[in-house]
Amino acid sequence: MEKVLYDIYLADAEINNNYTIFANDSARKQNLLNSVLKKHKITETVLETSLAWYSGHLDKYVRINDNISKRYVEVTEKLRSKEETTAKVNTDQTVLPVNRDRFLLSIFDLYNNARTFKADTVLNRYGGTYELQFDILGLPASFRPVITLCVQCNDTLIVKRDTINRGGLFSTSVEIFQVKQAKNIFGSIYFPEFYPETTVFVQNFTLSHRLISGNLSIDQPAK
Repeated sequence: MEKVLYDIYLADAEINNNYTIFANDSARKQNLLNSVLKKHKITETVLETSLAWYSGHLDKYVRINDNISKRYVEVTEKLRSKEETTAKVNTDQTVLPVNRDRFLLSIFDLYNNARTFKADTVLNRYGGTYELQFDILGLPASFRPVITLCVQCNDTLIVKRDTINRGGLFSTSVEIFQVKQAKNIFGSIYFPEFYPETTVFVQNFTLSHRLISGNLSIDQPAK
């Protein structure tokens, strides 16, 4: 089942990432899915029956998805080269550890259609820019997830919201004044719509901090 689902997720990602090609060609879409079934020598009925069984055995389903996630990461990291970022004003950048850097999202993983995240460290940093970046694959063309990025300072909470319009590399950032001291950074990915058959893959999930030229840093080691 793990091998079947892995190939189906790849096929779904191909369809969603090339929506303009598959949208008006249902035969092409079905042929791609049929090729997965033919590869594993099963029928669509067998697949649906198996998925129904796993819906009643979620512990096994979750373990399968965890294994798929690891395999997906290994393959995509070998094939994908990082997009070159634009020149930065200052190269003094620190990647902040996060509580989870890659995951598969399905309806079973979401609470009220949202996935939360946070930096797994105490910041104690003054000024600079906090950036959230990740790759999102398998995003249906009709979905418009909302990203909320929050930086908690001593006396205020700075909030930035963005909408993800397509799959691929996504990034958003929040800049705070030099006199502001950040304590925590956290947020959420919210899906206005999410269906049981939908699976979205998020990888290379990073939170980072960089100083703007002229800013003073009072950084402390991460705890």
